[in-house]
Amino acid sequence: MIARDDFSIDELIRKMKKPEIGAIVTFLGVVREEGEIKGVEVEVYREMAEEELKKLKRDALEKFDIEAVEIVHREGSLKVGENIVVILVGAKHRKDAFRACEYLIDELKKKVPIWKKDLK
Repeated sequence: MIARDDFSIDELIRKMKKPEIGAIVTFLGVVREEGEIKGVEVEVYREMAEEELKKLKRDALEKFDIEAVEIVHREGSLKVGENIVVILVGAKHRKDAFRACEYLIDELKKKVPIWKKDLK
């Protein structure tokens, strides 16, 4: 999902918890301070990005032994310390969840049409 507003990690985790899920791995990307950078402008080709995110979720569910995936990426002007992206992977076992989470962030960076411009 692409979102303008911030997301609640606690709410996303609460929704993912199910009796069959024994591990939830979370990746959180935030705007970091680097030199004179005061934030980032995140641009998204929304329709294509939403479709690619759906494909990534399907691919991960097929490729790894996992039960659930949630991805939220923000767009717009974000300040240092603000959330940019969150990926949650629920699985019976932690190793599967960790592998799938790493795969998802790597593939998101390669395939989803999202661009960041530094704000000074």
